[in-house]
Amino acid sequence: MGHGKIIAALTAATLAAGASPTLGAGAEQLSVVYAQASAAFTPLFAAQDRHFFAREGLEVRFTQITGSTAVATLVSGESQALAVGATEVADFDATGGDLVMVAAGSNYPVFSLYARKEVRSVQDLAGRRVAVTRTGTSTDTTARIILDHFGLTGKVEIMTAGGTLAGIMAAMSAGIAAGGIISPPTTALAEAAGFKELVNGVGLGIPMTQTALTVRKSYLAQHRETVLRLLRAFLASWAYIRNPANEAEVERAIAHYTRATPEQAAVAYKAFFPVWQDKVPRVDSKGVANAIRFSASPQVRRLTPASLIDDSLLQELVRSGYVKSLYPD
Repeated sequence: MGHGKIIAALTAATLAAGASPTLGAGAEQLSVVYAQASAAFTPLFAAQDRHFFAREGLEVRFTQITGSTAVATLVSGESQALAVGATEVADFDATGGDLVMVAAGSNYPVFSLYARKEVRSVQDLAGRRVAVTRTGTSTDTTARIILDHFGLTGKVEIMTAGGTLAGIMAAMSAGIAAGGIISPPTTALAEAAGFKELVNGVGLGIPMTQTALTVRKSYLAQHRETVLRLLRAFLASWAYIRNPANEAEVERAIAHYTRATPEQAAVAYKAFFPVWQDKVPRVDSKGVANAIRFSASPQVRRLTPASLIDDSLLQELVRSGYVKSLYPD
């Protein structure tokens, strides 16, 4: 994607997401990209709506961009932070990139394998297709984890569906795919369309880092204080969303940024709430290891989790007492 097209995509998606194009005077401007219209990115959504970024002197613009194009915005400097899964981070770094995850959004795959009505069990998928957004994404890794767990590796074709969860739904609706990997609130749409859940990713209990706040190592080296401020806002939001007293406001944020109904947002909140319970959202090396292990890329499988994680900023905020200040009780 050319430089002009990236700028156009950023501008259009920012306006579509409802972010204000007017920058605050004196605030440091950051562009943050997230991969899908999914509640997986709720910590960022709430940080924006509850003004946690603004309190840190940051004017954050959101953009939803999928796949390699999202990473391209970091490389070009059009964005400064990215919320994606360990799979996407590993896929880029395996080809010489320098992405590093600094905090987790979810260390478990809050995805579900949904299927058409005629599919009665996971084993019935043998010889059929399961749709994912793209190869080398968290939906792809989740599909491979599930198929491996049920002994179906190589027996089910994994197909891509245009890079979006809506594409997966369309593939199932058209009968092109017998099943698909989707996340809340799209799961509510799947239920309404008559599809059924075969496997719940969190219930399966296999760690896989679905989302993480990610920056380039080179950017972090030059702008560590900015990334710390971004992370402070992220942690303030994390403390907010994991408090049941804030459920209504969190659901409103989910509905706004994922364009979901209040009912669909409530489904998404309940699905994600269990993965928000650790007070310090560290990136789980086991979840990253599984993202590496189940990659379709030989280059990715040569990576180590340690090369993709930088826990030093979280450690600094814990030592400083900042994290403790978010939980006064």
